Amino acid sequence: MASLKFDENKAPYIDLGKDFCVRLEGDEYDDAKSKEKAERELRETPEVVAEAFKELRRRLQEEKSLYVPIDDDAFLVKFLRPCKYYPDSAFALMQRYYRFKQKRPDLCDDLLPTTVKHVYDEGLVFFQPLRDQHGRRILVLEVGKKMETLEGPAE
Repeated sequence: MASLKFDENKAPYIDLGKDFCVRLEGDEYDDAKSKEKAERELRETPEVVAEAFKELRRRLQEEKSLYVPIDDDAFLVKFLRPCKYYPDSAFALMQRYYRFKQKRPDLCDDLLPTTVKHVYDEGLVFFQPLRDQHGRRILVLEVGKKMETLEGPAE
């Protein structure tokens, strides 16, 4: 059964057993195959990316009700990349994200690995130990499984 653990730097990871674990990977891909795939599937070219950041920042400066780290590329790319670097779509996604956080603080506040540890301990969420043929992680949700205890954001 998967369990949540912390490494020597206090970064969380999921121990899948049998020497398999899942960690957040902060490094960007840099191999030619991944770059070509990102360009083909996400329009991720230096020109498109630069223009998308510029336009999203412009939209955020005009929007006075959103307080976001406008100079933090790592934060903004979390919205741009899934929207294929279309800044209007990324801006709309960001608005929905913050609207959800505002409407459902019971699900979003204090959402840390330690506060949802029971979800992993009870086997409701787990990762396959190996990636698929395209290098993607596979997350399995046991949505029909009954929880032993109801606590925290998973209620």
